[in-house]
Amino acid sequence: MSSPVPLSFEKHGKLRLNELRDFTQFATQHLVPVVFQEFYTLATEFPLVFVRNSESGDFVPVAMMGLTKNRNLYCQSPQWTPAYIPASFLLAPLSLVRVDNEKMEAVICIDDDNPLLSESSGEPMFEVGGGYTEYLQKRIDHVTEVTRQSVQTSAVCQLLAEKQLLRTRPVSLQQSAMTTRYELEGIYTIDEEVLEGLDEQEFMALRQRGLLPLIYSHLTSLHQFDRLLRLQTAADQQSQADVATAPAGQTSVTE
Repeated sequence: MSSPVPLSFEKHGKLRLNELRDFTQFATQHLVPVVFQEFYTLATEFPLVFVRNSESGDFVPVAMMGLTKNRNLYCQSPQWTPAYIPASFLLAPLSLVRVDNEKMEAVICIDDDNPLLSESSGEPMFEVGGGYTEYLQKRIDHVTEVTRQSVQTSAVCQLLAEKQLLRTRPVSLQQSAMTTRYELEGIYTIDEEVLEGLDEQEFMALRQRGLLPLIYSHLTSLHQFDRLLRLQTAADQQSQADVATAPAGQTSVTE
């Protein structure tokens, strides 16, 4: 992927933008970053947990879409079956890039090499006079809003960490004695005991900031580990069946 460059009529005026309909580009991303504003809808399908950024150590909320690294169970085929599409899936090829940290200034940039861009198909991005089309403005508004929500999410994660509400513990999942056991490490969840142990002032502060519904959505989403385990077990069984039926001498590569 090339580095994003500032979006301009002079350079990108002839380009059109296509909608992303094939999500297989995320097939190897089993942890998908999300923002807190998505928790209400995502919690009905995916386990929502927290992981630590390997470079900064900051906490990041993610939707788990697979139990093994490099395999997103929902993106192995172009068809997307859940009712809601994570906001991060719909950002490309646009991004909001900060150009001045002191003044908090940022510009809309675009990845020139993204396959969603074309001169022959898709929605026009610019009017004849150089202004944004209504379609492009909606896409830019989406990128801007998700970026704003990401900043808010980072601040909330920092607060949860300061209150020592996030804990990590191994998670062991197995559908039956005949299927693979999955041991998950490095994921964090809200510690309900610590939450219940907060004094009234601290608890009310979370409520006043509107965080309690987000926290409870997160806790509810953990029941979706059962759904994810069923999908993973079915995928494992299909891989085993493919190996068993492969023609003699043919090598089959599985995750």
